[in-house]
Amino acid sequence: MKFRKVAVISMAALMATGMAMGVSAEEKAGDVNGDGKIVVGYISKNLTDPFHAPINDYANATLTGLVEDGTIDEFTGILDGNTDGAKQCDLAADCINMACDYVIILPAEAVASDPAVTSMVDAGIKVVVVNSKTDSTDDLALTYCGSDDVYAGELMADYVKEQVPDGGVYVHLQGVIGNSAQIQRGEGILNKMDDKWELAADVPCDWAADKATNAAQDYMAQYGDELKAIICDNDDMSSAAQQTCNEAGREDIVCIGVDGNQGPLAMVKAGTLGATVLQDGVGQVKAGIDAITNDIAGEAVEKEYIVPFVLVTSENVDEYLQ
Repeated sequence: MKFRKVAVISMAALMATGMAMGVSAEEKAGDVNGDGKIVVGYISKNLTDPFHAPINDYANATLTGLVEDGTIDEFTGILDGNTDGAKQCDLAADCINMACDYVIILPAEAVASDPAVTSMVDAGIKVVVVNSKTDSTDDLALTYCGSDDVYAGELMADYVKEQVPDGGVYVHLQGVIGNSAQIQRGEGILNKMDDKWELAADVPCDWAADKATNAAQDYMAQYGDELKAIICDNDDMSSAAQQTCNEAGREDIVCIGVDGNQGPLAMVKAGTLGATVLQDGVGQVKAGIDAITNDIAGEAVEKEYIVPFVLVTSENVDEYLQ
């Protein structure tokens, strides 16, 4: 009888403990590593270019707000990836040492930035990849939030073909080689450019305006009137290339790129640039932050959130120009 009484008391104690553990687990939802707090890290692509500045600003304000309202306990601040995969890997190690539960990363390169993702996942961190993918993103990330870069390339090619139906020679100015956007936008361009068009060259320009200017000058000199279009992986390059062509009296050369920064949008409004493909970077990082807050709340998180690209011309530029 004495044994049975002890057994009953022990079972009651276990049930009480289990209930307490259940409450504790619920209270600590989002505390991935179990240290009693929720820490979110943010590894930027860089802190300098016009496309990423508003993304970083939105993330900084929103994540700081989540600390203030108690949704998360700590935020690392915006860590500068310096458009360098190796640097992003170093920052990933810092996030591991800071006991982050979640990390948002905007990769510089598909291959070189991938160890940043794999190392953090191996450490038990839930990684949210934004804007461009690394090689293991689809398999390992909590979610990917970005846009269909193949489609962006197709939009640019279709626009060029509409403007110059007879075709001609075109040049493709590339972003940083190995970045998933650079790879996929190039794929999209090739998907659409037909046999009326001759590709003079794929020119690595590292997203940079000065290199785009030099390329525009070189290929105008080489191909003369045969050069009809310069298709660019971003708008820093397209706006610089178009300005160079315009200044040389070659307003007939169609230049287009991706991002829809305010400078290129102003050029579209003024008629000195025909079009841009707008990429909603703020919408991408918003989706990433929403995924984290949903996960903390115990709600389902999709493996991928796609934010659509928009072709912006003189007809709809006022919708996007601030």
